[in-house]
Amino acid sequence: MLPRLLPMLAVPAAPFDSPEYSFELKWNGIRALAAVETEGWRLWGRERADYTARYPELELRGRLPAGTLLDGELVAFDADGRPDLARLLRRHGLTDPWRIHQARHWCPVRYVLFDLLYHAGRCLVREPLARRREVLAEVCKQLDAVGVQFSEGVVGQGRALYAAALAQGHEGVMAKHLASTYRPGRRTQAWRKIKPKAEQRWAQPGGPSCLAAPAVSVGHGFVGTLNGPLCQRRAG
Repeated sequence: MLPRLLPMLAVPAAPFDSPEYSFELKWNGIRALAAVETEGWRLWGRERADYTARYPELELRGRLPAGTLLDGELVAFDADGRPDLARLLRRHGLTDPWRIHQARHWCPVRYVLFDLLYHAGRCLVREPLARRREVLAEVCKQLDAVGVQFSEGVVGQGRALYAAALAQGHEGVMAKHLASTYRPGRRTQAWRKIKPKAEQRWAQPGGPSCLAAPAVSVGHGFVGTLNGPLCQRRAG
């Protein structure tokens, strides 16, 4: 049986650039780890609280090889493709199976994956982040499943991604050292969360947050370029 690991945590930081770091959107959702085994699958949160029954549509058994353990974020999106934490929390508190089934229609949830800790029984926690994400990207490509997506990122260009993320209404970005191993339950400098203080958010008087987005390519699909939408909902 795979271990029920605690998630690795990040420390606060200011925006920066570094070729030693990968930068991703900071998904404004609920942190969750998932284990796929022969007899079934499990989904749990920061305090090892069991979320499996709350998100039956995300079941990964049969879609990934047994012995796979993933780290990611449960995210609900609004009509503009931005994470909607308030709506997700309304659904997350449900425990009645019928209400959970109904919630799948008014609050569809995606599991955004950003790390791979075990794959087909092989432990990867001591592998560098760059290698773990390389394998994860390939796993997600083969999975191609509604309800699951890979968290794209860029190497080095943290300030540009941060500016574009805030301009489009996102919470901020995550910076992760490419050589870092996965340290369950530990908060280390290898992972850094970069978001503004409430009083530092940039806003136009009488209008939404606004800032010109630098043209930095960060991939395709749910992230796209920094001149366009940073995340989008897929139908279904």
